Amino acid sequence: MKKALIPVLAAALMLNGCGLSDIKEAISEKVDEKIEEHSIEKGSYTQEQVNEKIYKELAECKRKIVFDGVVSTEMVQNAVYGARYDRPDVFWTGGFTVSTDYSTTTLECESVHDLDEKALAEMKADMDSSLDKVVKEASSGAADFDKLLILHDKLIEICDYDYDAAKASDSEDIGFAGSSYGCLVEHKAVCEGYAQAFSLAARKMGFECGMVCGMARNEKHAWNYVKIDGEYYWLDVTWDENATESESAYVPMHKYFMLDDSRFMKGRTVEEDVPFVPVCSSMDENYYVKNGLYLESYSFDQVNSLMNAQAGKGGIDMMFADRDSYDEALDDLMENGNIWNTDVMKGGVDNAPYFADPELFILTISIE
Repeated sequence: MKKALIPVLAAALMLNGCGLSDIKEAISEKVDEKIEEHSIEKGSYTQEQVNEKIYKELAECKRKIVFDGVVSTEMVQNAVYGARYDRPDVFWTGGFTVSTDYSTTTLECESVHDLDEKALAEMKADMDSSLDKVVKEASSGAADFDKLLILHDKLIEICDYDYDAAKASDSEDIGFAGSSYGCLVEHKAVCEGYAQAFSLAARKMGFECGMVCGMARNEKHAWNYVKIDGEYYWLDVTWDENATESESAYVPMHKYFMLDDSRFMKGRTVEEDVPFVPVCSSMDENYYVKNGLYLESYSFDQVNSLMNAQAGKGGIDMMFADRDSYDEALDDLMENGNIWNTDVMKGGVDNAPYFADPELFILTISIE
């Protein structure tokens, strides 16, 4: 995951003269509180204005941002934390400090690997170039579904999951793996890197899209939502990253592409600071639905027909509408062995390894 942004208030009280050492400690305990009170009372910026200025200058790779006026530490913190979700193009930030002299407020941001603004600007140019290539390819899709599917598959194709970064605890070892830059330029990322890159590209293509962070299968994780035709859908590029590659074909998974709440959110919880969590109630743009691989109920004849159509692809993924139809298919085809009565299997196939996914009601059958 991307390194957490840790706020540290660097509020300095200027005391002149001597003989004050005995009261400094008592005063310092109240400095933060007094500055906040002053900021709230005298501040002229709204949260939206603070967000706009910080987002703009972070995107320009500026490590020092100065407000001509007093801004509360809470407002600055809200903006910096919000950049994680609102600005997927901000790839470089680490910790930060906020200071004030009662007339101006200064935000100073650390950079991953302590890079200066010139180096960060060059990296941003590289990322923008890579982003343009990905967006151009994805935009060739005929419909919104096709565009987002191409984008999903392209990110999986160009990026490998960074297992070393996933296990690391030090920010220097994690590097940019949790950012758009890691996915698009370094081609190594963890879940947040995939999610940030997808958000960045989808937004550039005109989609309403965002990242959500939380827990999935008892581990920290990040994923995306996107809106098509007035409906929100969930997708998880990282969990579809387990693709198969050969000299002649590249086949990513699509199990987590455009799902509703009832399937996708099983075993997932969302962090409290996530600014927007959509309601995803439609399956109209789901991968299996769009490709005729979604079965409202179990039918041997329908499965047989699908297997005939998919025989040349080395196997078939089928998603069932509910648990009952999924269980019925598993019992009849696998437990009772009726899979061997399908046309494909009667044609001389020796093995039929399968994978059953009871969370998504998906049955995957290989044809060997």
